[in-house]
Amino acid sequence: MTGRDRPEPLTIRPPSEWRSLLLRSTRGCNWNHCRFCGVYAALGEPEFSVRPLEDVLADIDWYVSNMPGLETAFIGDADPLVRPVDESVAIISGLREKLPHLARITAYARAATLFKIGEAGARRLAAAGLTRVHIGLESGDLQTLRFHRKGQSPKLVEQAVTFVKSAGVEVSYYVLLGLGGRDRWKEHIDGTVQVINRTDPQFIRLRRIWLFTPDDSETFAACPLVEEIRTGRFVPQTPEGTVHEVRRLIDGVTDARSELISDHANNYINVHGTFPQDRVRMLSEIDTFLALPQKRREAQYAAVGSRI
Repeated sequence: MTGRDRPEPLTIRPPSEWRSLLLRSTRGCNWNHCRFCGVYAALGEPEFSVRPLEDVLADIDWYVSNMPGLETAFIGDADPLVRPVDESVAIISGLREKLPHLARITAYARAATLFKIGEAGARRLAAAGLTRVHIGLESGDLQTLRFHRKGQSPKLVEQAVTFVKSAGVEVSYYVLLGLGGRDRWKEHIDGTVQVINRTDPQFIRLRRIWLFTPDDSETFAACPLVEEIRTGRFVPQTPEGTVHEVRRLIDGVTDARSELISDHANNYINVHGTFPQDRVRMLSEIDTFLALPQKRREAQYAAVGSRI
């Protein structure tokens, strides 16, 4: 933190962590190949790097001195647990020791990284005080994941989540609506439902693809998927199709006790609830929306627009 009077800021954080202590352990994304993303480069962080441990620990000390009342902590950027487990343990332990009142400590985590950490590593992180990981499931359809170069398979996700849950760490999935496009949306959702039913995450958070253009980007970059749309290799999902994706997902989740959360401004319809008790009510809310006159539905889609 040399030369800074505040901790180094994160590039992105989950909406649910807006009140949290935001601790930057890594910069950017260590994978950075996903066609649907490219957001770190667009926001001015094109390269991945691991911050020196002493700088991260110094940021914790700053929070202790200046904002000791924060009740939760989030560790970023995209995949902070990629650093050696000993260092991640030191960071999480540092938070717990210096801010023992924290109700939770969470982090973004790639499924491939969690798989490499393994069950023993996950138990060490849990023992240090990690309580939740935010995982980009995106889709449970292997073909969709391969097209978007996500760098994971549904099977790998399921194995990694088994390690994490067995260690006592909560799992929050992100599901990207529209990832299958107009041609593969059913396979995208059905595969996602299968992973959810098999792994029973604590949270399912819905997002929609953000197809940013140079006008939306600090570096005048465009979402890599834009080129695939231009060449016809990917046909974007329609707004109404996205709503049908949400309905199909909710209808298919029958073996999980997860909480479904639509906590992002770019979702066309916001439904919240816990499975199985709220499943019928959530489906009814979507059906009520779909029964509205077409002009009213289209006005809703136009009002939401697209944003990060």
